[in-house]
Amino acid sequence: MSNLFIKHPLDDKCVAITTTTALGNLAYQVDNGEGVKDRRHLLSYALGLPIERFTYVHQHHSDIIMEVTTKEVGKGKDSFEDGLECDALYTYEKNVPLCIFHADCVPIFFINNKVNLVGIIHAGFKGTMKHVTYKSIKYVLEKEGLDIKDFSFYIGPYREPISFEIDEDNKKVISEAGFIEAIKDNRFDNGLANIIDLRQLGVKDSQIKACHLDTVTDDRLFSAYQKTPVGRLVSLIYLK
Repeated sequence: MSNLFIKHPLDDKCVAITTTTALGNLAYQVDNGEGVKDRRHLLSYALGLPIERFTYVHQHHSDIIMEVTTKEVGKGKDSFEDGLECDALYTYEKNVPLCIFHADCVPIFFINNKVNLVGIIHAGFKGTMKHVTYKSIKYVLEKEGLDIKDFSFYIGPYREPISFEIDEDNKKVISEAGFIEAIKDNRFDNGLANIIDLRQLGVKDSQIKACHLDTVTDDRLFSAYQKTPVGRLVSLIYLK
């Protein structure tokens, strides 16, 4: 079952993965949810965790993060609409996979292994322009009273700049959002844009790792751009 997901080497205290096309679409909001329940059960079995522990977002390209406590565990397991109303999650709970959906959007995994906190952010183009990463991490820092130097981050697979050509209108939007550095030769690096947000919070580049996988060109990954069939991957993280 090792081909069902890609493991990301963030930290020994957590598991961070992105599912693959070998497992298939995991989003109820795509293709009328055909076969999603069975695939989610297979993912649960592959990870050795009860499906009732998997917690999902009802994502909508927002800039909102929510803490998952015992009362939120399992939200969104049976329908997209039942997910938590946000685009980012964090928790102190163990063995609770925090799940986001994506194809070309950027999944950002994070951990503070000093206090055993993990989280994940869904940063699509719209969310990035809203500074979802900056706002999410700033919220966690302030609410939990934590130090940014104790965090580690991992950038998962996304639509890399080689596959992301932009027009003048998008250039203007990106520039006004403060991400001009992420544009080169009419191509946009959404991962770099989110790294820029992390740097604004005082994150050092040494605290950030990345897999450098392009969802458009990698056959193991779904993409909403020039690929069929279109499905949604799940990126998730949990504390061991």
